[in-house]
Amino acid sequence: MDEPETKVSKQAEVTVLDDDLIVINDIKYHLLEDHDNGFKREKIEERYNSVLDKYDYIVGDWGYDQLRFKGFYMDKRIESNIDNKISHLQDYLLEYCNFGCAYFILEREEKLPLTKPKHHRTRSHSSRNQHNESNNQRANRNNRHKSYHKNNQEHASENKPHIRRRKPENAKASTSHKRRQPNKKSTSNSGSRSFKIRKIDK
Repeated sequence: MDEPETKVSKQAEVTVLDDDLIVINDIKYHLLEDHDNGFKREKIEERYNSVLDKYDYIVGDWGYDQLRFKGFYMDKRIESNIDNKISHLQDYLLEYCNFGCAYFILEREEKLPLTKPKHHRTRSHSSRNQHNESNNQRANRNNRHKSYHKNNQEHASENKPHIRRRKPENAKASTSHKRRQPNKKSTSNSGSRSFKIRKIDK
């Protein structure tokens, strides 16, 4: 008794419009090369992955009866690298594919728009002027603050009452000691006294 064949679900809808025009998931591709009848519509429908929709080129190669896909970008796309640029295709076929294997190459008819590189924003003349004006305003504000602080200090010094400093006690004592003069000894004879004789009338 024959076993029923397992039905493989389709991963993509592939339509052949012409010998070199293929539609995969409503995206048109041109068949650039079909080496050794590598293009098999049924196998593409089984193995296709929607991630390939973003590439400009799709390469399918066979190894051990298994179909493998590889996507490539145009060289001028900024998202491309050395491994997925279309200029690297020949190296890929020689280094990563089995020798003499069957393969096919598809090119997307309508390419996706190129991604614009990000440019650093440059300051315009007006923005530079605004920057200079802001610096000048900041400098003027600092100068006004310094001048205001200086005027307050001068005003405070004018209104400050004059305080007479007290001299230290040691200095007082020294000055008073200098002013005092020692008493001079009398040169006259203090022991001798003079008497005046009064005459008495009888």
